[in-house]
Order: sequence, then C-alpha cells, then structure tokens
Amino acid sequence: MAILTEVWAKDIAENIFPDNSFMVESMDSSMWVDNDKVHRPQAGAPPVVERNRTVVPATAVKRTDSDNAYELDEFTSTPSFIQDIEEIETSYNKRASVLTNHIREINKVAANWLAYRWGATSASAILRTNGDARPANVVGATGNRKMLTIEDIIKAKAVMDDMEIVAEGRCMLLPAHMYNDLLQKQWQDLVSLDKTGKARIAKGQIMELFGFKIYLRGKKNILQYSNAATPVLRAPDAAALGTANAAALLWHPDFVERALGTVKVYADEDKPEYYGSLFSAMVRGGGQKYYTDGRGVISIVESAA
Repeated sequence: MAILTEVWAKDIAENIFPDNSFMVESMDSSMWVDNDKVHRPQAGAPPVVERNRTVVPATAVKRTDSDNAYELDEFTSTPSFIQDIEEIETSYNKRASVLTNHIREINKVAANWLAYRWGATSASAILRTNGDARPANVVGATGNRKMLTIEDIIKAKAVMDDMEIVAEGRCMLLPAHMYNDLLQKQWQDLVSLDKTGKARIAKGQIMELFGFKIYLRGKKNILQYSNAATPVLRAPDAAALGTANAAALLWHPDFVERALGTVKVYADEDKPEYYGSLFSAMVRGGGQKYYTDGRGVISIVESAA
C-alpha cells in the first residue's frame, strides 16, 4: 500500500510557523519564493513633500525599486523508523504523533536561524545591558555578564521611537534568563505593570511591556553576539565561545520577513531489516530584515561584568 507522502507534507507545512511562535510576528514573503530563492521588490525612496510649493509644474521623479533577494535555508530531519504502515496511513492521530518530533525540531532550528537573520548588525541598533553581575548563561560561555534591566528596555524603546516605528505591535524575544533578570531584581515593577493590565498570555506571548509583546527562548536556542566593541552576530551553529553574549531581539513585524519554500517528505517503504518503513522531511525556509538599512530592529546584548 503506497504511502501518501503529500498528506504528510501538508501536515508539516501547516505547522512550520505555528501560531504560538514568535516567527509569525513578521511579514510573510512566501509568495515571492522562486526556485527556493526569494525575490522581493523593495520600494525606493519616498516622494519629497514641499510646503507651499512655488514652482509648478514640479519636476517628476521616477521611483527606483530594488530586488531584495536572498536564498532560503534547507532544514532536513533524521529519518524515523515506523512499523504498522497501514495504521499510520489510516490514522491521522498516529501519523501526527510520528511527525510531532520532526516538526518540533525543524521549527526550533528554523527559529534559531530566523532570529539570526533578523538580528541587528549596525552599531546604532545594538545596545548593551547595564545591570548587576551574574554568571553567563550562553552554552560554553564563561565569566559574568551584566543583567538586563527595565531601564535597558526603556532605552531600546527610545531608539525605536527615534526610528519612527509605529508603537502598536512591537515584539521582543528574550532569553529566559534575561526575563529572570527582570523578575529577580525588578519583580515589583513587573507586578505593578501586571496590575495595570499590561500583562498578557496568548500565542506563546508571556506578557506585554512598554508596548512590546514578549516571547521567550531557552539557553540552547538564543541569539548570540561576540564581545567586540561593536558586537558581531554569531551563527546558531557556531562553535562554543567563552566570551559569547546572549541578546534580546526587539522588532516590529512590518520590518522583518519570513518565507516558506519547498516542503517534502521522503519515504523508504517496506524495509525488511526494519519490518517497516523509514520517513524523513525536508523544508526550505528563511527570512531577513525587510529593509537593507536594518531599521525597525534592535538588539540588546549582554555586557561582560
């Protein structure tokens, strides 16, 4: 009996960017995918507005758009061995159960790389923490780091305000230990904000602070930077580094994008040595900052203490 791998692919595609993930807080550019590469046009400079214009007719200026293209990443899962093929084919619950680990792991790795693609790179958009010292939490990092404080978040808010980014819908991805920094040193302020109705729990979001929806990531899956004068983004698969620093990511969904490309399920049926079949999945996806100048995105990087 042939396995309907198209059904499995549909299950995966519908769950790659689940509603409870920070990844959906972005512009969806999947419609621009062409052969697993995104070709998304970026608007040119806005028109000049002049008060009480004296020269009429005005000289017309053609807007020059550009192609903001990038390659999608390929994510593949290690094959799973499954017996009782007929039951897998006819029972959605069992099929979904088998796919859960594949989807969860693909999601986790894709999210790590998406946060990396979104991370701030210009010095003006990178701030440093200024709290008390506590041990580093990045895997492989040594020494102490300065805690995140509410004042650090207020500074980041001010930078985003100066970028003239609309206040509604802003988001923040915090390493869990940075959120714990706030709870440990400034929990009374957070409780006060909660009482004023600023806290929310919905779609993976734990609360709202100064207009930012807050999402959390564990220590193995957090955004990292070097400890250079202008911190440099570290790839999710980079080797452990003793001086690495965790970072909070702040953005507005209109200034970052995601794209989902090819989703494919592989099936090697009726393997005699397994008394069953092997299955794996491949997904192409990615994203980037929406504008080449990186506006709308800020990173708060730990400082060494």
